[in-house]
Amino acid sequence: MEQIKAFIEKAKVDKELMTKLDALGKKGADAEEVIALAGEYGFTVTKEDVEAARRQNCPHQVELSEEDLAAISGGATQNRYDAKVCHSLTEARYECVGFLERCWCDHYRRTETGKDNNYYYNEHNCAMGCFKYKTQKHRNLGAPY
Repeated sequence: MEQIKAFIEKAKVDKELMTKLDALGKKGADAEEVIALAGEYGFTVTKEDVEAARRQNCPHQVELSEEDLAAISGGATQNRYDAKVCHSLTEARYECVGFLERCWCDHYRRTETGKDNNYYYNEHNCAMGCFKYKTQKHRNLGAPY
């Protein structure tokens, strides 16, 4: 699992790799294609790693203080907003969440609004005003997307 995490972190700062991952994600590539691409970049990723990463529920957005923001220099951005496309959306899609739901568009927010023994409850919101909706997903089905 560490290899796929490192691969995703590399993609966040390598525009060429992110472009390749976006192309795979948009076409719904299988794990074997992801594994092959990871290998091209020197990462050893298994099918189980890809499947576990797809199921994993991890925080994507972190609230930063003004002090944290002032300390940041450089860094990756994932601004995928396209006015011609985004305003026709009624819910999040690949461009909003990125590869394995780990490379979110800067404008996408998913907020956990609750959970119980069986379900995750989330609100999905585009900061550009394209969509806002709520979902529930059974806990056994993985990440609450």
